[in-house]
Amino acid sequence: MRITTSMMSSRYIRNLNKSANEMNYLSERVETGRKFFKGSEDPISAIKAYKLRREYRKTEQYDINVKDVNSFLTSAETNMTEIGENIKSTYELYLRGITGTMGTEEREAIAKELENLQASILTSLNAQFEDRYVFGGTSKDVLPFTVDGGELYYKGVNVNTGRDKDGNPADPDEALEVLKKLANEKAYVDLGLGMTFDGNKLNEDTVFNMSMSGISFMGYGETDGISNNIYTLIGNIKDELRDPNFSLNDISPYLARFEKQKNNVLVAVTDIGAKTNYLDFLEVRNEDNQFNLNKKLLEVEMVDPAEAIVDFKMQEYAYNAALAMGNKILQNSFIDFMK
Repeated sequence: MRITTSMMSSRYIRNLNKSANEMNYLSERVETGRKFFKGSEDPISAIKAYKLRREYRKTEQYDINVKDVNSFLTSAETNMTEIGENIKSTYELYLRGITGTMGTEEREAIAKELENLQASILTSLNAQFEDRYVFGGTSKDVLPFTVDGGELYYKGVNVNTGRDKDGNPADPDEALEVLKKLANEKAYVDLGLGMTFDGNKLNEDTVFNMSMSGISFMGYGETDGISNNIYTLIGNIKDELRDPNFSLNDISPYLARFEKQKNNVLVAVTDIGAKTNYLDFLEVRNEDNQFNLNKKLLEVEMVDPAEAIVDFKMQEYAYNAALAMGNKILQNSFIDFMK
């Protein structure tokens, strides 16, 4: 087979273009720092990178969830602290009101202050954060606490009797179960604890409960005919102070129950503090996970700069050598070939 100058030129140009493309590819590696640009170039690394990026996106969502819940708890703590201050003021007021030196007018003035404190507590109980009520449990757009006929209702259910405004349910045990259910409502959010299910049941240890039911710390139901709800108890104390036949014996049961129930608010504030500390821990943990995932992504996707530059320079040297060789190949004439 006779090798012609045209054949040598065509093959030379084809190989030179291939070398130029390779040099361009290596140049892009130097400029971008990436090991590959398409999954087909390195399928194994591409799959690893996909899994790492998917995991990283999850940590970004966890980070958003943690910050949202933290802000929500901060709002809850602020409002609960206000409720605690009002309860403290209530305590100081009724101590003044039960002294034997107080007259009817003085007790009426104290009763009026207690009425104002009730209104302030109700406002805090119905506080909102963004698009949801802080102490509304799992409900987002239902006003948690309302007052009708002097009775306090939580989402339409009387906090003392457990019945709605139509008197349902009539059975006392069933009514108490309704209140218990409302007090223990739960709203779960995934904060990166590895949410799992036991069959069809959610494993509660792998999620975070951000629901806060107002009656869980304000109290609900009755014991021996006396309300366990702080708001109602303040109203009972207020009414006793206004009674013309005021008697320490009559008001004492309400005071004793109030003393017992007010500690629930302090416990709830402490519980929020513990949850906030836990969220801070999860936030730091999530940041560490993001750092580690970023590090792994760099190892999988990014090339060593020194290695990339050396590869490019070697290819550049080969390309220049090919150009120099091409000068000798292409300068041969037909007469030179015949010789």
